[in-house]
Amino acid sequence: MNYDGLEIDLLNLGDADSILVTRWFNGIPTRILIDGGNSSDGQKVLGFLRARGISYLNHIVCSHPHDDHAAGLIGIVNSNLIDFGQAWLHLQRNHSNFFALQQALSNTTASKVQSIIRQSLTTQSELESAIRRRNKPVNEPFAGQIIGFIYVCGPTVNFYEEQLAQFADLGKLAELEQALSSYQNRIAREESPQAQSIFGTYFREQSIFGPTYLATEDIGLGEAPTEPENETSTVLYVSYGPDKCLFTADAGVQALTKARTSYDLASLKWMQIPHHGSRRNVNEELINYFKPAHAFVSAAGSNKHPRKKVVNAFKRVGTRVFSTHYQKLGTGHLWYFLGTVPPRGDYGAAVALYDAG
Repeated sequence: MNYDGLEIDLLNLGDADSILVTRWFNGIPTRILIDGGNSSDGQKVLGFLRARGISYLNHIVCSHPHDDHAAGLIGIVNSNLIDFGQAWLHLQRNHSNFFALQQALSNTTASKVQSIIRQSLTTQSELESAIRRRNKPVNEPFAGQIIGFIYVCGPTVNFYEEQLAQFADLGKLAELEQALSSYQNRIAREESPQAQSIFGTYFREQSIFGPTYLATEDIGLGEAPTEPENETSTVLYVSYGPDKCLFTADAGVQALTKARTSYDLASLKWMQIPHHGSRRNVNEELINYFKPAHAFVSAAGSNKHPRKKVVNAFKRVGTRVFSTHYQKLGTGHLWYFLGTVPPRGDYGAAVALYDAG
């Protein structure tokens, strides 16, 4: 059959991301894999591809070098079960003073931030090496480029380099450390047994959109900090006829706001809720602008991911929100399609958040 459509597979990896996007044209598929989850998820992603009879990917995209997105790609790229055409990932050494960065990391007392950056650099280097061992081209995804049938709408080179520059600034590293510690402490207080017993059931109200839950601390959407590496996430969109779909990875308010100034991303058909549904990465203004008909999130289902405050904000604009953790049957993978695509007898209807008891 001459299929002509678009498929989006969001895999169930807990608080980690891997998305397969397939465009069918005249019965021929073009496949793009965005991220591969943690290193322990690589085999699960390969198993999914094998079960669907997929042995070739036209493009592999690493949104940013955090392990829950990038580490699993290393095993996928190294596997002889899959072949691929091109790979896309940012290379920090091409956009920053690497010597100044290493000096700053050696001299800073910001231990948490230092550990995150060093691990990201290691993962990025290992993934690049794995790709080059396969003799595949490595491209950097910046705004204005096209990856197969998908458009890159962020980051720009300038925005990317501005974010990286913060890592070579001792003062900025200290600020990031303080912000991260403060945020983690607030999370710990929210998730403590005392907070759950006091607030967990009492602060609940019913709205026309179903159960609405109030956070135990009144932290507004987009008010807590987003790490610069998350802000450098590759933001992608694809259109199918009049319908637009947006892939956000862990991009934050700065990155998403910048993307919308250059691209028409209003009134989406589908979008990925960034950073597993964290309240740090979106605000009410962005949600009202994107206003997607459907939104998917990959999350473990904790108080933190996805945030009920985030889910409720999307529901208030009429979005049906689906999370991998909420699917009661099958693998928990989420599948969305537009147009005509091969049928899947092994898939049933997904359950939107709070649409079931």
